[in-house]
Amino acid sequence: MGSGSTRPNNADEKMIAAIERGSGDEFKDRNPPKSKDKKLIKEKEARKEKAQGKTERLKALRLAAEKEGKA
Repeated sequence: MGSGSTRPNNADEKMIAAIERGSGDEFKDRNPPKSKDKKLIKEKEARKEKAQGKTERLKALRLAAEKEGKA
């Protein structure tokens, strides 16, 4: 392919090229759009906050034990 060739670069151009070729199979985008599932996002945030809370409590306990050990 020379410098003047045009290749499909994005999903739209690839889909159009597939239609023009007459490909019988369905076009599939390699990078589908990200999920917009609000419930799933909120659940992940809740899990993340819970884990951070546990980490903070454990850190506080460790620091208290170190202070007690030094005293």
